[in-house]
Amino acid sequence: MHSLPLGLLLLSSVAQLSSAAYTWPSPQYDALEGLLYEGRRPDGSSLAALVHPCRKRTQTLASVGAEWLRFAFHDSATHNIDDGTGGLDGSLVYELSRGENFGIGFTQTSADFELFPNKYISRADVIAIGAVHAVSTCGGPIIPFRGGRVDTFVAGGTGTPEPQQDIDTLTESFRKQGYTKEDMIKLVACGHTMGGVRSDDFPQLVPQVDGKAVIADFDTTMDFDNKIATEYLDGTTQNVLVKTDNVTMRADLRVFESDGNSTIRAMASADVFQSDCLDVLGRMLEKVPKGVSLTDEITLLPEKVTYAQFAIENNKLVYKTNLRLLQKLNTNPSASRVVTMFWCDRAGANKDCKGKTKSSVTVKKVPESPNISPVTLKLGYYLINYNFVVPIDANESIAKFWFEVDEGDGSKPTAYNNGGNNYVVDQDQVFFVPTLSKVDSISNNTGTVSRRGGGGGEPVGDFYKSYNLVVAVRDGTSPSRVYVDGHDSAVKAYAYAVQNTVDLQLDSSTTPIAGYKFYKGVFQSSGLQLTIDVKADADGQTYTQGFVGTAPLDNTVITDPGTINTDKKSTAGAISWREGWTFSLVFSLVAAAMFNWSPL
Repeated sequence: MHSLPLGLLLLSSVAQLSSAAYTWPSPQYDALEGLLYEGRRPDGSSLAALVHPCRKRTQTLASVGAEWLRFAFHDSATHNIDDGTGGLDGSLVYELSRGENFGIGFTQTSADFELFPNKYISRADVIAIGAVHAVSTCGGPIIPFRGGRVDTFVAGGTGTPEPQQDIDTLTESFRKQGYTKEDMIKLVACGHTMGGVRSDDFPQLVPQVDGKAVIADFDTTMDFDNKIATEYLDGTTQNVLVKTDNVTMRADLRVFESDGNSTIRAMASADVFQSDCLDVLGRMLEKVPKGVSLTDEITLLPEKVTYAQFAIENNKLVYKTNLRLLQKLNTNPSASRVVTMFWCDRAGANKDCKGKTKSSVTVKKVPESPNISPVTLKLGYYLINYNFVVPIDANESIAKFWFEVDEGDGSKPTAYNNGGNNYVVDQDQVFFVPTLSKVDSISNNTGTVSRRGGGGGEPVGDFYKSYNLVVAVRDGTSPSRVYVDGHDSAVKAYAYAVQNTVDLQLDSSTTPIAGYKFYKGVFQSSGLQLTIDVKADADGQTYTQGFVGTAPLDNTVITDPGTINTDKKSTAGAISWREGWTFSLVFSLVAAAMFNWSPL
């Protein structure tokens, strides 16, 4: 029997869940993974919900997925392999006045994405994730995603293909982007399997009906399927870019028949269509300017700590964290499952767990909807969050933590411990206090905010937010400076990104709480998603709490802390999901090689 190919097939089937190269914390990976597989910002604002499940816009009835995919192509189409310029860099938002990019679909998509760029997720990354969501939710393949695209704040080069162009011009346009003639045919077919032509955009192709705008769909479904190919080949196509009486505008016909219909004929196979689109769209999303390096593929983490932070709530010091686990669709976790957080004190008699190890069970379990992200849904999972709030004595604090999951069935508990490294709390000297902070929205102002790169003041327009920030600093720390570095790239129309540093002053009017005194200051931003890095310079070093969201201000959810247990012992011999999987797979493959039997 051929056991090795079966083993390799098994490895391939879980490739999407491999996190061997991941170590927490990894802010960029965590942010990208969250938007891709949870479909939302940490504050709950959902990108995926705008397109999933394969939605049409209420007013225009246009396919949102088609518009998002088209947006990604047009942004990517500025790539020039001859000089390495252009590509998916967010420049399209500055190019919407061009003839090649006009139409309400572009402006609506641009508005869809405004909320989601931040310090670690570029506007171009949001566009790419949007394309991944769009294809997946409408029945297409899951396009592998790598992050790290770098935004530009100016328009890029021209050259996006237009329907009136002859085949030589179209072929050269795609060549400049880095595609062969066969790639061109595949891109057009994959891009036109959803959506259609709007009468307002091309009245010479699609006339209005009874004075109202309409959309002529490219094929008979709005799904990401091979109908664009099969209906073209059997003569039943409704694609106006194939059958219009305006010969000049028959762009799809010219493209499809440019190789004698050979490529489009092969794409009539449903499997070939999906495979070809997976390949060519994946390459499209990775067209970036020279000098830009993308991350490794962002895969779904089998377990993830989605946040971990000190907090002052109800005049008490607590530590809040969350463990996110996967659950297969149409299944439920064991009713007897108990998830426990263990931790070691930073100081005192139990420092580094040399005495007793402390623990606390979940204060809240939150199963997510399977529709939270079309990508996670298509992988066959939904997410369950286990929230923890533990009271902390400032004299003991917390140095590191980990989790154990006991299914209550007599099996050994599973440890989730950051690949054996545990989740280390690197400092407790300074942290943001949302419950004491607030934000005011201000209209009709004449102020300025510092723009990206610190290049002077930028008018904030008719709206901005004034953040009254409060930061806790541990007693005994004598900081020479307490400050926040703020970043906000979710600015309307992407005019600029806000980037500024604000120094905070000691608030002597507020009584210290739980061993912490407070510093305050005001940060102004005309963006929609301010994140801050909280910093304190003391004793020759800088203590930092990085990438903190400000969305919870005035809406902080407060949950009573759990009870500390000092009797329950951590199961030292428990192994992680990753370690257990690796051991069982290696054992099976070795046994297969020795005894010629299949591990599957």
